[in-house]
Amino acid sequence: MQHAFTRLTGLVVALAVVAITSAGARSTPIAGTWEGQIEAPPPLEVVVRFEVDAGVAAGTIDIPAQGASMLTLEEIEVDGDAVRFVIAGLPGTPTFEGTLDDEVIAGTFSQGDASFPFELERVDVDADPREASDADAAAPAAPGPGPAPVDPAGEPADAVDVYEDPAGVFTVPVPTGWTVEERDEHLALVSPDGGIRLLLLTFGDDDLEAVIERAWATVDREFDVPVDAVLEPPSDPGIERTAVVNYDAPSGEVYQAIAQLHEGVVHVLLVDAELEAVQRRGTQINLIFSGYRIVALEEPELTGVEPRPVGDVLDELEAFIDQTLQAFGIPGAAVAIVQDDEVVYTSGFGVRGAGSDAMTADTHMMIGSAGKTITTMLMAALVDEGLFDWDTPVVEGLPEFAVADPELTESMVMWHLVCACSGVPRRDLELLFNADEMAAEDVVESLATFEFFTEFGEAFQYSNQLVGTGGFAAAAADGAAWGDLWQGYADSLERRVLEPIGMPHTTLSFEHVVERAEHARPHQLDLDTGGYGEVSLDVERLLVPIAPAGAHWSTAEDMARYMLTQLGVGVTPDGTRVVSAEQLRTTWEPTVPITATASYGLGWIVGEYRGVRVLSHGGNTLGFTSDFAFMPDVGVGVVVLTNAQGTNLFSEAVRERLFELVFEQPSQAEAYVAFGLEQTEQMLADLQDPLRSDVDEAAVAPYLGTFASPVLGTITLAFEDGVLTLDAGEFRTELRPSVDDEGEIEHYVAMQGPVATAAFEFTEEEGDSVIVLGEGVVSYTFVRVE
Repeated sequence: MQHAFTRLTGLVVALAVVAITSAGARSTPIAGTWEGQIEAPPPLEVVVRFEVDAGVAAGTIDIPAQGASMLTLEEIEVDGDAVRFVIAGLPGTPTFEGTLDDEVIAGTFSQGDASFPFELERVDVDADPREASDADAAAPAAPGPGPAPVDPAGEPADAVDVYEDPAGVFTVPVPTGWTVEERDEHLALVSPDGGIRLLLLTFGDDDLEAVIERAWATVDREFDVPVDAVLEPPSDPGIERTAVVNYDAPSGEVYQAIAQLHEGVVHVLLVDAELEAVQRRGTQINLIFSGYRIVALEEPELTGVEPRPVGDVLDELEAFIDQTLQAFGIPGAAVAIVQDDEVVYTSGFGVRGAGSDAMTADTHMMIGSAGKTITTMLMAALVDEGLFDWDTPVVEGLPEFAVADPELTESMVMWHLVCACSGVPRRDLELLFNADEMAAEDVVESLATFEFFTEFGEAFQYSNQLVGTGGFAAAAADGAAWGDLWQGYADSLERRVLEPIGMPHTTLSFEHVVERAEHARPHQLDLDTGGYGEVSLDVERLLVPIAPAGAHWSTAEDMARYMLTQLGVGVTPDGTRVVSAEQLRTTWEPTVPITATASYGLGWIVGEYRGVRVLSHGGNTLGFTSDFAFMPDVGVGVVVLTNAQGTNLFSEAVRERLFELVFEQPSQAEAYVAFGLEQTEQMLADLQDPLRSDVDEAAVAPYLGTFASPVLGTITLAFEDGVLTLDAGEFRTELRPSVDDEGEIEHYVAMQGPVATAAFEFTEEEGDSVIVLGEGVVSYTFVRVE
């Protein structure tokens, strides 16, 4: 039996403004916030807000259970005690008609042929938890054009239903378009295209691996895919054991099993999918798995709990940082912590590079995608200035903007460039292989060739090119001409954000960083040694074309001042307002789910730590890593910067350990670190063991010379002194053969550079030698240049 509750969806347009009759404006106090519910099966809680200015009304509505927030109201009519309003742009003309009696609006809600009673009661407007100015509190709510956001405490935005097991054992979210198939012994969730089947089963047993075998036998008696690896990661609170089984699946297929033991019941989730479908809808799989809830499991809840002073936990935290930094072999890190409107801790750990000075909180490092949050703060400030609105079509300020679909080109608005909800997938290889030939304008124009993996608002899709275009479009609105977008963005950012906050060492300028000479050196994983090796600073220049998405340099001290400005809801530590609370909070609003407890906002990951809201964003460049996270409702946050690529396990463990200590929670961070180290060692072994240092010259001869991809450009392969080298122009890397269990070459692995560990397959198509990078829907073919 399939369950699918009707959900109100649609792209939210600009805040509707409708005239009220003059009599109604004088006699009916409709302005304010109203809360109540529609008595549908099941009842739907709603929050309605009305603004009235000179007899003109505007309004929005939130429906948290359906992940809808800031939906626009139109046709707002008040005549005496009679009230009527419509949710704009949705099928079935969802309409509220009722009467106002004292502090209550009650009547009938109708949509299509269905109608239900509703009742709304006036409530006080929520106070600003960070005490924003009266002017900000009085401002009308900002429109949120695009897919309906989701309250981080509510259901995911793309979950039209939460399936409840008839036996009361579990619940699970069902994303938009997915179907539910109830079988005698299991439940199947099937993706819209049928390429993914997620199978849910429960067994009364405690042998996880045996149960997983039984589960496969239950859903497919002929299942016979060999096991690749069995993992036992740290379990969530209340779970006694967890097992993950990965399978050596045939090309183009994906199989996985996850089992959790709780009070004698094993909960099993199986993945049976096509690789391309997983690449397109991976976040929806995460949403389902992370949203699976065991009904009998009581989860930790810290809402309303006051954190301890950070000063009381520093000894334990510093010991954890020192130990973990050494365990991962990371050269250096800088950490800053804020609490209650103050920077309460800054420190450096390790060194800037081999044989160099010690790391400090004032050391320059790149912050990668954490800079996206700075870009959206700039955009919010420009909205305040009236230079554009979030729902302004991109082509109005940037006529050169285009995507593959002409209709989408015209309908995409500024909001869509930074919400990770538009369906444009990650395409970073295009940047790395073409950086030397790319300017800001080329980044914008490249979007015309990108495929949309999913529909608007359907799934989280992360695109650096889209965010880069968002920053450049903002610069255009601030006066930058086509041909000067990069410098225009840099100038706008400095003038409107960095200088007012007081971030003197946050910059896009490599020249400034080199001249100051207080920077750390970037490091990458060295496949030969298994540790981090220093690389040239110039490798980071490959990120310059997408500057707004993550080419910023900063320091832990600068980022701490920036964090205090975020916690101050737009007000700097010295009292300067950089952006209105209204527009800053717009960037914090969830737009599309990443997991069941985390969504993407406008440049932010909006999540929670055991019920306490957390805003965060990590960043990865080619030799640096950052993590930036704060709790706006309790005033605690932490910045972690390192001078090595891909050290997210370390950075997020530091964040997790801080939160555990200030909230006096049992430590899971230490278990995560131990598991992460184990998996890192296994990953290195899996990469290193099949590698061969000797290259068969005869085998690679058909692949020497220049090859070209219509997307990634040209590469040249050369063989000299027994070494096979790939030169992409932007970078060079050695290629070594990787063999299978029978000793046959599977592919060639990049040993250095920005594509280190990438696999290049040497094959033939129609008798011609070709080189393929990637697989599934994300693959690139290079053919010989004649």
